[in-house]
Amino acid sequence: MQELFRILKERSEENKASMLVTVVDGSGSIPRKAGAYMIVGDEGRIYGTIGGGNMEYQAILKGQSLVQEKHNHLQEYILTPNKVADLGMICGGNAKVLFYYIGTDEASAQFVAQACEVAKARKDCWLMLPLAEGQAKIVDHIESKKHHLIMEENGQNYYAEHFFYDGKVYIFGGGHLAQELVPLLSHLDFTCIVADDREEFTKPELFPQAKEVLQIDFQAIEKSITVHPEDYIVIVTRGHLCDTDAERFALHTDAGYIGVVGSRRKAKIVYDKLMAEGFSQKQLSRVITPIGLDIGSETPAEIAVSIAAQMIQFRANK
Repeated sequence: MQELFRILKERSEENKASMLVTVVDGSGSIPRKAGAYMIVGDEGRIYGTIGGGNMEYQAILKGQSLVQEKHNHLQEYILTPNKVADLGMICGGNAKVLFYYIGTDEASAQFVAQACEVAKARKDCWLMLPLAEGQAKIVDHIESKKHHLIMEENGQNYYAEHFFYDGKVYIFGGGHLAQELVPLLSHLDFTCIVADDREEFTKPELFPQAKEVLQIDFQAIEKSITVHPEDYIVIVTRGHLCDTDAERFALHTDAGYIGVVGSRRKAKIVYDKLMAEGFSQKQLSRVITPIGLDIGSETPAEIAVSIAAQMIQFRANK
């Protein structure tokens, strides 16, 4: 959300109108589900994707036209062979796509500025986009167990989506794997904080995408870091002694995700040590080790991909 509205705000300040293109509903097999966003301007696609292929191409053309017309539009795309509006796609579903016009007027500028402020503060909120003409808005709460829905308010139909922010990712260890992992996770909208006890591995220039880089004492992590239930802990230190310290700390927190890199042999050494200290099997079962999906990864870059994939999976299932 932050990057999406940063770009819209930038275009607004440059006096450029935009079309916010959003998949709001769908059935069957479609390229992207509800909540996929794309920005279209006079010049074509600016940012994001609603799934690629001919549907996205047609949506870009439609968006360019609607920017000129300066109004909203709800379009249904039929992604099965048909005689009415055949897109040449065989996905086997239908997608409803909303085109919301963001002009250069004061109301549009205020909406985009508010969205940017909320996104920057990482506050939970609901984005409400009118399905016909009308003004989009940001609200704090909607009584719904769904993350996105089509709803009615005061006679107006809206597409509403809940934007909630994941916690921070605390990465213990600043070596080669962390240096591969941080840019990848950051690109996937995870907020990374790197911590190590070695000065040479806590230089900010090693992790330009990280929110923070901390030099800590692994035997006293609690003095530097406070972890919340929505946070992630990734342990990729230089050896089993630091791993043990970091894992011990992690188990005393309510972190939603705890993962440790390493071989099964190293994992057993740490496991046995912590069991001997009094941790229960149930407590230790919170730890994912070896961390990452099993994709046959070997290099730091490949292992980073496997970790990122597992974290995407975990986030999607929350």
